[in-house]
Amino acid sequence: MLKVTRKTGWIFVFLPAVFFLSTIHLHFKKDLVFFPGETDLEFTSYLDTAGSGLPNGTVISRFHYDSNAIDIEYTCGSRNIYPYAGFQWIVKPDQPFINISDYDHLSLIIDTSTTEEIIILILQFFIDGFSSLQDRMTWRYLTLELPVKEGKTTYTIPLKKFQTPIWWYNQFKTTEKELGQPDFSSLGVVSVEEGSDDVGVSKRMVVKGLRFQKKSGSLRAVVISGIVFLYYIVLVIIVLVRKRLAVRRIPVAIPYEKINLDGELQDDEQKVFEYLGNHFSDQTLSLSKMSDEIGVSASKISLIIKRKYDLSFRQYLNTIRISEAKRMLQETRLQISQIAYKVGYTNLTHFCRTFKEVTSVSPNTFRQELSDSKIEADS
Repeated sequence: MLKVTRKTGWIFVFLPAVFFLSTIHLHFKKDLVFFPGETDLEFTSYLDTAGSGLPNGTVISRFHYDSNAIDIEYTCGSRNIYPYAGFQWIVKPDQPFINISDYDHLSLIIDTSTTEEIIILILQFFIDGFSSLQDRMTWRYLTLELPVKEGKTTYTIPLKKFQTPIWWYNQFKTTEKELGQPDFSSLGVVSVEEGSDDVGVSKRMVVKGLRFQKKSGSLRAVVISGIVFLYYIVLVIIVLVRKRLAVRRIPVAIPYEKINLDGELQDDEQKVFEYLGNHFSDQTLSLSKMSDEIGVSASKISLIIKRKYDLSFRQYLNTIRISEAKRMLQETRLQISQIAYKVGYTNLTHFCRTFKEVTSVSPNTFRQELSDSKIEADS
């Protein structure tokens, strides 16, 4: 058994502290701050260009930023099928891409005056041998839909939760298998965009901070600190007590009835899916309208759908509408435009595009294939 003397005791006291202090800096990395502060990147607002300056187009009524906040107000128009507005940081042509490989989280701070229910965060990465420097659409998209919770201002999101959207793969006829994992060493664009698509409703986003952080290193430092702290506790016990202690604490069992929250959660979930099942064909249906009518917050509705089906509100609504459209194409002789309006779409082009995204074929092709299959079966 090791005997602790006065001379060797100092080694046990100081050696762990020296090791900890000499290595602690290796576990931390300075945040990569986009805002607040100044960068050499191009910073600008943007919106769906197809509707810019035209009747029923999206309008940015205010875009102001200073050292304290970025403030943007906008109204989405109906001219574009997918209206949007936001702001972004872009690497200039003479600048190198930004390497965020050493970071694992994105931190976003918003002000309580923000009225947008869903914020979309977009990261775009240049891919050698695939992307074009002149066409930023070819830069790989990684996106995340962030439901805004009432009263919450700080959101810290793991970068591994960002995903490349299916539409981007389809547009460039590629797959994740072909491209592999994203290369975080070539970040070219960071965008903050509205995500609720509420046409004709004035919305506002006020951002007070955006930065990339390394959280895993901080966690390791906390673990090491805890180990060193526990070491000194044990050392003090050995020095002061010099004998084995066995203290057994028996917890007191206090009987009580647990509060059951399942009923409340199930009620909200039932409200959400019953409402969508009964009102999916409403052409004016939106997340905010649904929230007002069933008394459940927009962020909670999005969370319930995401947790149940791993879909956003808009994706789930489109899934119901397209399923009903497929049934009507099969069982009725209604025109495609009539079916589109009956399941909730106000625009035939939007309906056809959404139908093809979900089923991989157009409505006309879908009906024709069903007809051909029936003829073959009859023959």
